[in-house]
Amino acid sequence: MSTPEPVTPARRDLEAGLQAEVQQAIADGILLQQAVADRLGLGLSDFKCLTALSGMDAPTAGDVAAHTGLTTGAVTRMIDRLERGGWVRREHGTQDRRKVIVRLVPEKMSQVGPLFDGMSAAWTQALAEYDDDQIAMMLDLFRRMRTVARQQALALAE
Repeated sequence: MSTPEPVTPARRDLEAGLQAEVQQAIADGILLQQAVADRLGLGLSDFKCLTALSGMDAPTAGDVAAHTGLTTGAVTRMIDRLERGGWVRREHGTQDRRKVIVRLVPEKMSQVGPLFDGMSAAWTQALAEYDDDQIAMMLDLFRRMRTVARQQALALAE
C-alpha cells in the first residue's frame, strides 16, 4: 500500500483558486438567473421553482418542496403564483385523483430559452479551446461538485 504524496503549496494554491472561482461563478450565475427572472416578471424563487420543475417527471408540490428545501406551504403559495401567471397548471393524478401533479405550460416556458441564447453561445465559444477529454473531465468535476453541494446543504439544514 503506497503512501499518498503530501499536498504541495502549489496544489493548495490551485485548489483555493479553483474554489474561489467556483464560488464567484455561482454568484454570477445567480445574477444571471435574477436578470432572467426580472425579464420574465418573476421572483428569483419562482424562477428557480420553474427550473426545478423542468427537471422533474410528474412532480407534486411535495416533490418540489423536497427538491428545493422549501416547506410544502411555501411551495403551495409559489405554485399558486405560477399558476396565476400561466406558468404551471395543476392536474389530478391518473391513478390517484387525490394526487396533484404540477405541469409546466410549454407555451409560457418557450419564453425562457431565448433569454439564455447569449449565454449558450458564449459557453460554446469558451469551450472551443478544450478537447473532448478536457470537457469530460470538467463535466465529471461539476457533477461531483453538485453532489458535494447537495450534501453540505443537507448537513447545514440539520
